[in-house]
Amino acid sequence: MNIKDSHRLSLHQSGPMRSRRSISDIVAVVLLIVIAIAAAVIIYMWLSGLIGSVHTSTSATQVKLEITGANVTYITSKGYNVTAYLYNPLGSPSTSITMGELEFTNGTVICTSSTSTLTVAPSTITPGGTAIVTFLCKASQPPAGTPVEIVLFTSEGVQVTYTATVTVS
Repeated sequence: MNIKDSHRLSLHQSGPMRSRRSISDIVAVVLLIVIAIAAAVIIYMWLSGLIGSVHTSTSATQVKLEITGANVTYITSKGYNVTAYLYNPLGSPSTSITMGELEFTNGTVICTSSTSTLTVAPSTITPGGTAIVTFLCKASQPPAGTPVEIVLFTSEGVQVTYTATVTVS
């Protein structure tokens, strides 16, 4: 038997050596599939924000501040006197108000607290706590009964709105 004949025999060989090679090929393919699926799941979780959001402390989606009532009064020669009553539900983080706006219901800004005085008592609204926000701003007199929106912004960037009607005194 020469070298060529022995090589031909090894190609057509059956038995324990050939079956071991087949099993290791199958194990390798299964492992590659498992690794690919695990990598796909990790990439999906990372892109969808499940992994990244674990490391943030307070996100805007956690703030659930509510305006429970409000008054908007136009005082001749003084301008708008805006008062809003806030409630921060349990489970929501402590927050504070950084700015207030008064808008017509079509979104046109009447005035902002940056051009007026913004008072928040208490300044930090704790979970389960309440606060009163007031600000005074100058603008032209609207007709009594005009609907307006009070828009307040928290330190986390959350915008809270409430619709009220203007009274004139």
